[in-house]
This record gives sequence, structure tokens and C-alpha cells, in this order.
Amino acid sequence: MALVDYIYSVSADTLTGRVNPITLADQISASDITIALGYIDVLGDVLNIWFKAALSTSEHTTLTTVVANHNGNLGISDVPDTIVAELTLEGRNLLARSKLGDVVYHQLGWQVGRGGYISNKPVKVTSFVDAGTQAEGYFTILDNTNWGIGTYISLNGKWFIYGTHFVEGLTPAITVTNIINAILDSTDPKFYGLVTPLTNPAHPSNLYIKSLMVGTIGNSFPLQVFNVGNVNFGVTQMSGGVSAALEDPAWPTPPTLAPYLGDQGLIEIPSSTSLSFMSRIGEGTNGVGAYGELGLWVEVIHSSFTPEIGRKVLFAMSHFPIQPKTDRTISTFRVVISY
Repeated sequence: MALVDYIYSVSADTLTGRVNPITLADQISASDITIALGYIDVLGDVLNIWFKAALSTSEHTTLTTVVANHNGNLGISDVPDTIVAELTLEGRNLLARSKLGDVVYHQLGWQVGRGGYISNKPVKVTSFVDAGTQAEGYFTILDNTNWGIGTYISLNGKWFIYGTHFVEGLTPAITVTNIINAILDSTDPKFYGLVTPLTNPAHPSNLYIKSLMVGTIGNSFPLQVFNVGNVNFGVTQMSGGVSAALEDPAWPTPPTLAPYLGDQGLIEIPSSTSLSFMSRIGEGTNGVGAYGELGLWVEVIHSSFTPEIGRKVLFAMSHFPIQPKTDRTISTFRVVISY
């Protein structure tokens, strides 16, 4: 039997002028309509709802009411699988800096991939790709009065010692300048030519360190910023690469990210120390049956280090058991990130 098409206008006939086919299908199934739904497609402003037989007059009226009340949001009607995502090193770096007021970022998007999936080992875990070309780090002098002999900063295995390589200035900004001069004067082969110190005139007590090494970071002396002694620092460890990515991204088609809000997901803030969102990937989506990793991205929207504004960072990631098994599977999941 041929399918019967019922045509509506997305802009004129729906509540908000947008359609989520997955949610709309759920709403139709939950209504009093008895005729089986075939499928739904949207082409521009045209909404086509195909049924396997003609609707009665009352069922057609019900369908029109369902469409009129449809708001285009993602609705979760089935029980989701729960995925726990871990912060990346760069994600921890951003989180620590945000607590000091140095950086502001917002949730940008998410993506699922086939990394970790092998046909005969469907839940084999493999690493994410770190395509970073540079490492970065930052610290702030919070208290400029407690410097003492033995206090030092270590960068790539090189110790910059207070009283030997640099001295305290009258203000944190002057001390930062003294540290920069010590770094620039270094000829230690473990350090020389590998990093450069930077500062922002608007935030002169912040010292930003950027690696000059090209390629994935993997030298013998990890890039670190820390101190010994009783001087008060706000410190974060340098990240080992700032362009980590999914090993084999599959959905949405790269380099596109799925938004956290709207048709693809519903953001949740269950507590002050955790964040979660719910999402669904519809049947027939590219990669279904082979998902094994998930990445969550953020974007820097404010920073005392101006050049990093606009940078996109893989904030959290997760490997998880393959959920979809066929191209007819709808994958519903909740992703939880705890700080």
C-alpha cells in the first residue's frame, strides 16, 4: 500500500517554526492516531508526514493539533544510557584558570566517533588523537610579599630560583618582568629555545608560557609550572597539546559539531560541581553501529591572554561501549561530567 503524505508548513503550522523529526514522531505515537507512521522529512519550510494509510477526519485533526503544539525541541521518552566523560588535561587547565578569573569559556558542541571500534573487538579502547602543535601554561602571582630563598619555578626541567635567577619586584608585575628576563637569558639546553614567556598589559601579574616546539608534545622533560617555598601562586600545569581530537569522528560529519541545545541535545546542571546533557542520534545516521568515543568542546570567550580568545578546546572525552547495533537503532544517552 502506498504511503499517504500530510503536508504542513514549518514556519506557519508549528509552535516555534522548527521541527525535530525524532520528537515529533514520539508525539504522534503518543497521540490517539491509530494509523502507523511511515516517516517524517523536512525540506526547507515543507514538513512531510507520511503514514501507511489515510487518516480519518478526527485523526487528521489530531495530527494538526500535534504539529501545532510541537516546539522543535529534543524530547527524551526512552531510558538513556549514561556515559561518564573525563576532563582532558586542557579542560582541567581551563577549569583551574576560570576559578582565578583569568578565562571564561562556554559549551560549544559535541561529537561522537568510531575510535575504539574494531569489528571483532567492538569495545576496544584506543587513545584520542593529540594533534596539538604547542603546549601552553599560565600562572599568576597572588602575593608578592612571601618570596624566600628556595622558591623556584620549573619550566621543562629548568629551575629558575629566586635570589639567583630573579628577584622580587615592588609589585607582582615587576616580579613577572624579572622572571621573564631570567627565562629569556637562559641558555640551558633543556629549556633554551623551547618556550617563550608572554604577558598581557591588561593583566601584568599573569605570566603565560607557550611552547615553541612543533608537532605533538612528547619531550623528555614535561612542561610544568610550579613552585617550592612559601610564596603564594595561582598555578596551573601546562597542557600537553591544545588540539586534541576524536580519533575517527563520525557524527555530525566533521568538522561540524552538534550543539548542546535545540534539536540535538538538552543541557542539564544537576549540581554546582557537575554538568550533563541528554541527546539522541536518529536511525540511519552515518556511523551507527560503530560509535565508541565521544568528545565535548568548549570555546574561550574571554582571556587575559588575548590571542587565545576564540580557541576551541576538547574539554572532556569518553570511551563507551557500542550502543547501536543496526541502522534502525536510535541511540539515546546522558553524558555526565563531574569537576
